[in-house]
Parts: sequence; C-alpha cells; structure tokens
Amino acid sequence: MDGLEGLFSSGQRFEVDLEHLMEGIRDIYTFEKWKIPIVENVDNFIDEKEYHTISFLTNDDTLRIEMIGTGIRPDVFNELPKIAFTTKIDEIVREKKEGLGYFGWGLKATFLVAEDIAIETRFKDFKGRQVWFWVKREPYWRSEAPCLNLEDDRTVIIYHLKDEYKGKIGENEVISTLQEFYPTLLAGAPALGRKRRFLVNGREVPKPAWLEESRYRKVEVLKGLKVCGETIGGRIFISDNDLEENLRGIALIVCGRNIINERLNLFPEVKKYTGYVHADFLFRDLRGDKTWLERFGNPRFQELKKQLTIVLTKILEECNLLPKITIKDREFMRKIYRVFSEVLSDIPELEKYGIVGPMMGKAGVYVKGDEEPVIIEEGPSSKTDIPHIGREKWVDQPGGGGIGPKVSPAEDSKERAKKVVGKRRTIPQILYTDLEDEAVEARFEGVSILVNKRHPISQYAERAEATKLYHACRAGSEAILDHLLSNKDISPEEYLNLKKKIIYKLGYVL
Repeated sequence: MDGLEGLFSSGQRFEVDLEHLMEGIRDIYTFEKWKIPIVENVDNFIDEKEYHTISFLTNDDTLRIEMIGTGIRPDVFNELPKIAFTTKIDEIVREKKEGLGYFGWGLKATFLVAEDIAIETRFKDFKGRQVWFWVKREPYWRSEAPCLNLEDDRTVIIYHLKDEYKGKIGENEVISTLQEFYPTLLAGAPALGRKRRFLVNGREVPKPAWLEESRYRKVEVLKGLKVCGETIGGRIFISDNDLEENLRGIALIVCGRNIINERLNLFPEVKKYTGYVHADFLFRDLRGDKTWLERFGNPRFQELKKQLTIVLTKILEECNLLPKITIKDREFMRKIYRVFSEVLSDIPELEKYGIVGPMMGKAGVYVKGDEEPVIIEEGPSSKTDIPHIGREKWVDQPGGGGIGPKVSPAEDSKERAKKVVGKRRTIPQILYTDLEDEAVEARFEGVSILVNKRHPISQYAERAEATKLYHACRAGSEAILDHLLSNKDISPEEYLNLKKKIIYKLGYVL
C-alpha cells in the first residue's frame, strides 16, 4: 500500500450536518424565499432542452409545477435525493456545462418553502415517484408507487406549503416572478436553442410591460455583434420620457435568465434608454444564487461591456441623448482614474472581494515612433498620441471602446508607430450623474460608482478641482465599503479599518 492509499485508509469522510446545511443554502438566496421554487424549477426546465412547456397551478396551500416534453431518466431520478448531486458538470473535463444549473442544491432549496414535496416523472417506459419531507429540521425522503396518470413524458412537482408561505405563492406572484427573471422568454425568444411556453393556471404568461415596443420612440435591433467569438443579439429601446430607475441600462440575459442584480448601465446620466442582450457565453460567470456575475478581471464581461459601449454610443448620439463632454472634463476624469487606481490598488482586500481586479497585462497601445508599420482607421480605438484628421490627441480615444482613430499593424502601410505594452488592474469607473435621492452621496452599481451631482457636498466641491477630486475618490471608496457592508461581505470592524486605510492612502496620494 503506497502513502496515499494509507492516508485514505486511515481517514474518515466528514459528516454532514443537514440541519445547518439547509440553513446555509437558505442564506445564499438574495431574493424572496417564496420565489425559490419558481426560479429553480424554471432553471431546470431551461437546462433540459427536451422540455417545451412549464405549467404552474396555484392555490392557497399547494403549488403544482408540470414540465412537459420529457421526464427524468431513471439513473438521474434515483440520485435526486443526494445532497449536491448535479448533472451540470462535464464528467471528463470537470467544467460547468452550458446552462443555469451548477451546484446541485437547486431542487433541495425549493424544499425550504414546503412541508413536503411529491416528485413524479415519466420518461419513456420508466415511471417514478419520490416524496421529500422534514423530520424536525432535517430533510428525509422515500420512494412511493406512482399515482398520477401521466400519459406522456413529463415531470410533476407538488409542494404542500409551510404555513408561513400559504397564500403567498398565488397566480399574480408566479406571473410577476416569471416576468422579472425570464422576460425575453415570455416574449418568444429561445434559450439554449429552443422556445418555451409558460402557463399559469392554464393561461399564457404575458411578457413584461417594459418589452412592449410600442412604448418607445426608437427600437434598435442588435445584429452581428460578436463577443468572445460568439454572435449575440438583443434590443435597445429609446423612450421619449425618463424611465424608472430600475429599467435604465441593459438587462443581461444568460441562458434565458435575467441577471437581476446586473443591469449594465453604461451611461447613467442618460435616463431614456433601456434594453437587453442575450449573453449565454457568460454562463460560467454566474455566482451565488445566479443573480450576479463575476465582473472584475473577467475578460468575457469586459469584452461585452466594450462592444456594447461602442454600439450604444452610436445609438445615443443619433438620438442626441449624450451630453457634450469637453476636453477639460475628460482630463479631469483621467485624473480621478489615476488617483483612484493608485488608492484602491494598494488595498489587497478589495481584490479578495472582486472590487479590484488582479494585475493583468493589457493590450498594447501605439505612440509616436517608427518601430513597425501601422494603419489608422475609424473603429473601436486604443489610446494613442497619433493625431487623426479632425480630432485632437488623446481625445475621443478611450481604451474602453469609443469610436475613434484605431491604430493597427499593417505590413504594407507607410505609417509607422511604436507599440507600448503595460499592466493594469480593473477598477470601478467613477461617473457623475443625478441620482433620484439627492441625500445619497454616491452609489456602487455593477462596475461603476455613481457620484451624485445633486448632493450638497458634491456641489460645494465644484468650487475647486482639488476639492472635487478628493470628494469623488472619497465618496467613491465609501460607496464601495457601504456595498460590501450591506452585502455582509465585511463586518463593521472591517469596514472601519478599510475606511481608515483608504482615507490615509488617499491623503498620501493627493
């Protein structure tokens, strides 16, 4: 027996404390617990490509869900009660398969709202039934003889609700949840190659009101947009009036599911645009309860953001919705970025929480020189000091992807330039905008920090550039810490220690 075998033979597997494990699963969810059986079952419905219809039947004390088109294979059905069992990992390469499922706790989490669950399925000639129930605070299960007359392949899940959830999962609640999490599927869009039907108490579920194109003065269909080698689609809607704050920006739809905490608002100062983009290639980047994405240091997300910035800039300019930005404004924003980057990059804890990305090599940029032939053309630009006809140096050439002079290698060109490659961290961008609540100094939102121009301190700071620079960086850093504290990522003690460290570093840098 070698050393490794000896190690295994002398050890024991960890025991599972099911009571506390189920409590831990409950705490993962950031949305209302009564939505869990709706959302997790629809995710499973989407991931199994043979399902074509999902039907919800509601009354005060039960919720019945039928998924029609196929059933659960007997080998999978027999493994369902296993904690953390999942079919969503490729057994060979051990990577997540395309889809929404991952951790193997989805169906178990739905059990949190019920006294018991009956799961019955038909798959070809196989019929099976399980009943899951609680003994005190731990989950148990048993096999039973099938009792439903299932004439075709389908899976039926019946929840007998706990007292605290009785009367809370009715028809209106199911419809609103489906509209929140799966808006474009209700509008007829496919997910994982297939369109699907949604029924509640026998009636088709309508798409949410914000997808009604008649509400907008302009609808732009995204065509031929390529990100990470994949063509993605979507729509941009332009309104005549200011939209509600929760609708501003682009909804990210991954495998049919709206990532509800991640609407991408690239131009927060513009209040008249909304839309969505189908970005299934981000399925590997879903985190937690799948309401947010890995963003910082994530090249897939950054590439999507870059391409959407290019497209959206053109649309908003055509609609005269982009405010005019002066050269002075741009230079000030660069100063903010340099100071903020130096402050945050020296706080390693922020990389741990995903606020600051790891140090990564960045794409090379061209400056004046004669080392290699290049061509200058209009396109998504990199920052360069090579001037272009009609444009000033260093203006309208953000590396994040504006339309401007694009410098690229070209063997036959007479133009020449020097390529410089460096490293940088991904940090949140600071944007000035009007927030609805003027008492809010700044807010961390997705990949941006919104500094409120309406706040009295912000207006006072306008008197001098140095004051404005300090205010932007201080308010921005506190917005990050407030975000971490409200999400319980850090304790109050950690909050105070990080704030002290950041303010000290900011004073040193300035």
